[in-house]
Amino acid sequence: MTPIVRSIEPQQVQSPVESTLSLWQLRFLLRKLCLKRGEHVLLMGTHALGIVEMLAMAVGQTGQVTVLTEPGVSDIERQSLQRDLTLLPQVKVVAPGPSTDLQQCDAIAILPERLTEPYEPLMDQSWRRLGNGGRLMLTLPKGEGDQLNSAIACANQKGFVTRYRRNCDKHCAWVGVKYVAKW
Repeated sequence: MTPIVRSIEPQQVQSPVESTLSLWQLRFLLRKLCLKRGEHVLLMGTHALGIVEMLAMAVGQTGQVTVLTEPGVSDIERQSLQRDLTLLPQVKVVAPGPSTDLQQCDAIAILPERLTEPYEPLMDQSWRRLGNGGRLMLTLPKGEGDQLNSAIACANQKGFVTRYRRNCDKHCAWVGVKYVAKW
């Protein structure tokens, strides 16, 4: 008797997207967010595990890292990424859109893949999600200084104050702080 052999094509899951910046550049830039233990940080952009791990180590076990996936990412890909991060219980992978989760965070890192025009919706969302004193980081690869200047102008119109700015031959980055006057 011949055994029955089934050919089942496995569900195709895309591998995590790699950032256009190298890991050492992102490590340098993420330090500019001045993350502390217990803080909540939102990551928009790449799904590279190294970046998520760096953020998780910075906020510690008492902190939280929320990875906001792109609109085109399927539930299967999102669940796969969450499974890859089971050793980091403080990391949560979520889909964009309405949520019942806590919306306030202490820092937002927007990586090159997510920083696209128009900037207004992105800056509006960042302003709403950040608490007073919250930090917003924008990063781009080298040679994208004009695009970064446009994004910074949009952020400044929203009310962000520049804390750090760099435009060199390796990368472009900006960290702004949300200050709300309390009278």
